[in-house]
Amino acid sequence: MRRIGIFLLFFIILLSSNPVLAQRGKGGTKNKSKGHHIAIKIDGAQDSIIYLAIHYREKLMLRDSARNDGRSAFLFKGDNPYEEGLYTLVSQDRKPYLNFIIDGGQEFTYFIDTLGDVRNFSVKNSPQNEEMLRFQRKTVQAQMQVREYQEKINEYKETNEDSLEFYNQKVRDINSEMEQFITELIEKNPNFLFSKLQKSYRQIEIPDPPVRDDGTIDSNFQAVYYRTHYWDNFDLTDDRFIYLPSLERAMNEYFNQILWLHEPDTINHYVDMVIQKTEEDSVMYRYFVERLSYIFETSKIIGHDAVFVHIANENQLKGKCYWIDEELLGKYERRVKGLEPTLIGKIAPEIIMPDTSFTTDFNQWHSSYNMKKPYVILWFYDPACHTCKTESEHLRAVYDSLEAIGQRNFDVYAIGSDPDKERLKKYVKEKNYPWLNVGGNSANIDYIAAYNIIGNPTMFIIDNKTHKIILNKRIEMSAIPTFLEQHERIEQLKQERMEKQ
Repeated sequence: MRRIGIFLLFFIILLSSNPVLAQRGKGGTKNKSKGHHIAIKIDGAQDSIIYLAIHYREKLMLRDSARNDGRSAFLFKGDNPYEEGLYTLVSQDRKPYLNFIIDGGQEFTYFIDTLGDVRNFSVKNSPQNEEMLRFQRKTVQAQMQVREYQEKINEYKETNEDSLEFYNQKVRDINSEMEQFITELIEKNPNFLFSKLQKSYRQIEIPDPPVRDDGTIDSNFQAVYYRTHYWDNFDLTDDRFIYLPSLERAMNEYFNQILWLHEPDTINHYVDMVIQKTEEDSVMYRYFVERLSYIFETSKIIGHDAVFVHIANENQLKGKCYWIDEELLGKYERRVKGLEPTLIGKIAPEIIMPDTSFTTDFNQWHSSYNMKKPYVILWFYDPACHTCKTESEHLRAVYDSLEAIGQRNFDVYAIGSDPDKERLKKYVKEKNYPWLNVGGNSANIDYIAAYNIIGNPTMFIIDNKTHKIILNKRIEMSAIPTFLEQHERIEQLKQERMEKQ
């Protein structure tokens, strides 16, 4: 019989490598136990040592180890309590023996075997693990029954509709029975960490959309309801959730799937909503702020830098993050200061620089605001940069192909960063780019600072009518036409929505 529980592909790494685990900040769960004394008896165990690992995100993190006393018994004993959470007992050859809860009472004994048959397991002096074991046994029983009925379903699916429906109903009955069992388990001990874990795995029930007075139905109601109530089954005031696998699953689904492609303002709204469900100064608050800051700062999705800036402005830069020292706070301040002026929707700083294409003395200056097409691509490049050269040729291909069919709707304002005027001028002449080229070390502004240019090549796309930034990172050149089409479609939908209001 295979052991029942939560099985992850795990990597055992040192506990101290994670600051959240190594340092419990304010608001951490207070253990009732002054230390820990956990005995494990494993019938048939040949291990000379076993490992205790705590669940954190998608990993199992090494917490402790214990030696065989010669009678297949292992003792985890210490003066300090363990973090409360879901743990896995791991064999000497890195295979999981058992999933169990360590809570406030950290003096108990667990009896298991090497076969993993939970029907033969038992635990003393741990009511929470007794409940978890009862759930595991019930799950084993249900799985055995479902397997039996599934064989009948396969047997009758093409020969006997009545028998097929009979066994399908049997499976549905088992599912209903398990749902009721879990409901009773949660209601019986709502503060048990295992109860909270099971509750967090439950799907949110979404009501039917209401009918408006004019008889129409709000097509967005259910999606908004789901985003708003997604975390209802999670107790985000309980720091122990950090050490439960359901939190990472939910984080990935909610922020990397459900919200991932929404506009920054929408994402900001729900990011604030979730963070506000935690208690300020708690470990859970720190976990969400740090994770979400990292997710959106490093995202390659257009507009996600605005989410990072919002998180930092509302948390790190408001003095809410007790764990941040002055040096780190300064880094956040500089990062936000660099990103904020060039976020999508901001007015692009005007650049006025001398021409490199048609004059010999750089006397003719051009403004990035004084272009003719609906959109302007600001193309920052370095003539000595191999990637710049390659991408410039890709841009030329898109430019020329659209020009040939009369559909080019953008101009290119290319800024060469080489301070050697003659060398830059020679490069531009050799390449014979079909767009406006400017450069040198003279300009109306420090454009490197204004556009937060960290390296070349860098690209922005500007709406030439409003001078607003609509793209602030480089994309594949071949994707530019599609991007502009999608932008116009989105703007049209926004306008239609406003007109209906």
